[in-house]
Amino acid sequence: MKVLLLVGTGLIGGSFALAARASGLFDRIVGIDSNPDALDTARALGIVDGGGQSFEPTAVCIATPVSRIAECVADAALRYPGTPIFDVGSVKATVVDVLRASGRVPSDFVPCHPIAGSETVGASAARADLFQGRSVIITPVDETDPGAVAKVESWWRQVGAAVTLADPHSHDRIVAATSHLPHLVAFALMELLHEFDDANLSAYIGDGFRDLSRIAASDPTIWSDILQENREAVLRLADQLAARLTIDEDKAALKHRVASARGMRVGLDEGPDYS
Repeated sequence: MKVLLLVGTGLIGGSFALAARASGLFDRIVGIDSNPDALDTARALGIVDGGGQSFEPTAVCIATPVSRIAECVADAALRYPGTPIFDVGSVKATVVDVLRASGRVPSDFVPCHPIAGSETVGASAARADLFQGRSVIITPVDETDPGAVAKVESWWRQVGAAVTLADPHSHDRIVAATSHLPHLVAFALMELLHEFDDANLSAYIGDGFRDLSRIAASDPTIWSDILQENREAVLRLADQLAARLTIDEDKAALKHRVASARGMRVGLDEGPDYS
């Protein structure tokens, strides 16, 4: 019997469980969560199976907040030697650094980051199609067993994802720009808006502001954790962004900047098709 042990039953972990079940990757999915109510919800929704039976996992998926991943990986490696372990956190280098500092990076640990999610949280938001056509970044290190990487990569591909390999530090630097800094900007923008005391403020808010600030509705626990774990990379980019938050006196120069930014944004929608 192929068994997935899911540690953390929120949106990303729950979505992988649903996708893996729909794809027939595992015969049984066992859930663990520090929040009993969250685990009960995951069981009620059929994301994980009921407890009571002993099991030996075929794979372990760590879907906890980033600051807990290293601890959970070390524990899983001790309990289930030889079993592929992978995570779904959006910060990679600090996890590897903590594991190395504590003694070793388990050879069966495959660091992963699916580029998918939502401002909604919890098992009730999980979807079996969340990873269809989405990118998953895998960041193996020198200690990582290539056989474990091959298995984990295969599972992601079978749930519809496109896999890219990278090193942990490059990953963290890039996602600081594409994910972490945008969230920080959205949070800061809402803090700035809070200082306005106009009772009719909502009358001034259009789709542009709603699009830009949507991610400010993200989970505070998850995102305070992510920003702390990748703090240096995000703050370096925040300084670079601050230098660009200016309006040129030369209108032609300003128009060129805006046109260049527009061209890059349009190009994002013309990227590779993973379907």
